[in-house]
Amino acid sequence: MTPGRLVLLVALVGSLAVVLYGLFLDRTGSTIALTVAGLAVLGITFAIIAIRLAAASLRTAHEGHGARSLVTALIGGISALFASGSLGSAVILGLLARPA
Repeated sequence: MTPGRLVLLVALVGSLAVVLYGLFLDRTGSTIALTVAGLAVLGITFAIIAIRLAAASLRTAHEGHGARSLVTALIGGISALFASGSLGSAVILGLLARPA
């Protein structure tokens, strides 16, 4: 496993743990702030994964591996959808947490 993949894996697991802790276990007043921070990091991590998978898809397509390129592009697209969902949720929760 390359160092880049290891960093992305740690960021993905760590931010997912923070989001789950903020949603289900934290009963203090900082629940929304903790969840927003976790969702923002999760969205950025998924965006980086999507970009890396797009580059890998192009690279494998140039090498002549059509099926591998298609699967990589599909997983990258799903990662991009997760990124947009996470970042959108972070923005909405951040706006809801702001006092009026």
